[in-house]
Amino acid sequence: MSSAPSSLDKETIWNALVQTAHSLLMYNSHKRYLEEVMLKQRPDISPQELAIRLSIPLGEALVLLSETRGEKPKDVSESTSKSDARSLLDYTG
Repeated sequence: MSSAPSSLDKETIWNALVQTAHSLLMYNSHKRYLEEVMLKQRPDISPQELAIRLSIPLGEALVLLSETRGEKPKDVSESTSKSDARSLLDYTG
């Protein structure tokens, strides 16, 4: 068996995630809504909260925030801390 996943570097994995997110049918609509509505209300929104609020995969949320904020993506382990382990009920209200 090949150990291909361990031979991939972070940049290759990130590029694959970006390509996958861009192929989603609602990606452009989600990006527009994020830019025009959500970031005005919550400029510090976390990828986890965005994913829950829009009912989208965390990977798509990471790409959306990276592109709209013009940031280089953080290590995924840095962006998913225990303090962000909240549920939908934590974000409603």
